[in-house]
Amino acid sequence: MSEQRTATDREQHLYLLFDDWDSGFSIRKVSLSRRTGKQPLSSGSDKEGVEPVPEVFMHMRAPRGYPDLFTSAFGTMITAMDTDMDDTAEEGIPMIDVQEQALVFGPDPCNYNGFPIYFPVGDNKLFVLDMGTFDCYLRTPEDSEEPWGSYNLACPPFDRTDVSSYGVLPNGCILVSTTKSTFIFDTTKKEHVWKPYGNWVLPFTGRGHYDTSLGGFVGLSEDGYLYCSTMAASTRTGLDTGKTLHPSPDVKRTKNEVYTEGQHVSATLVHMRQGRFCLVECVSADNARTGQELKSWINEFRLPPGAAGWDFVGGGPQGGRCMYLLKTFSLIYDMKGFFLKLTDCKVRCYSLPHEARIGSVCMDPVAFWL
Repeated sequence: MSEQRTATDREQHLYLLFDDWDSGFSIRKVSLSRRTGKQPLSSGSDKEGVEPVPEVFMHMRAPRGYPDLFTSAFGTMITAMDTDMDDTAEEGIPMIDVQEQALVFGPDPCNYNGFPIYFPVGDNKLFVLDMGTFDCYLRTPEDSEEPWGSYNLACPPFDRTDVSSYGVLPNGCILVSTTKSTFIFDTTKKEHVWKPYGNWVLPFTGRGHYDTSLGGFVGLSEDGYLYCSTMAASTRTGLDTGKTLHPSPDVKRTKNEVYTEGQHVSATLVHMRQGRFCLVECVSADNARTGQELKSWINEFRLPPGAAGWDFVGGGPQGGRCMYLLKTFSLIYDMKGFFLKLTDCKVRCYSLPHEARIGSVCMDPVAFWL
């Protein structure tokens, strides 16, 4: 009898979320480790061949127009954090376990989410920071009477609107950079207190991924470069007093932009394993319209007569205007240690579902490696 595969050695896949279903979203499963037959992986920056987006893996019912209210947490679960959904409020937060291919209802929601930032910690915790709220969702052992828990935490000493970048260290500490400084939150401590960490900010925009092979956080910047901010995997030295500020970390970046020139619309960086990443980039497929022009056109999108803006986020079907470019690569330091270097690059290009809403298409892609 063969040994059962564990969570650490099972085959993982890329899951893409699309706002293309009349009752919510579709989840598509992409295997980046296999060739497809019709359109093999290409090398370098070559984009030959456009594959149709994979068939729907599962549907998830949720109010359309808000793909940013999805996250992955608790191991292999994709979670719909739109806690304003009336039909699920009594059952808990809906989740899809991609490993079991099953719908699960998790903890009761704490607060309404408008502009959340998610911090999954291990396989049993999810912290959510939003406007004026900071919450924790907890998964307890299966044999406990209450498998899920949720509670409110004290708000941090900064505003959600000031957050520029963030990440979670392997030891469970959360780092958040605002416009001028960086704060730390130790999720293993019962005191649940944010403390100053340094008078500097992480160099990328949004989420950073800690990579042990590079010794720091890797993230994307708005100008299209990859940055790595090096720091130790454990940062608890001097945290008990909250008075010791850490010096600015060493920062490296790629020599060249990683975005597709002239066609870039939006992008998300996915951490696959140590030293290995996938850039999911939305690019303009319209030869007559650049990515920047497409964004501008979407900002000027006019709502149908009588439609309320908040109830019509995303507009109509426009998936054919864009494509997803999936670039997998290894990231190392160059021989002199001055820059980050991409190696073993492979690129796949997918056409998007025509039904995908225009506004959602131009938001950063929602992608998970599970």
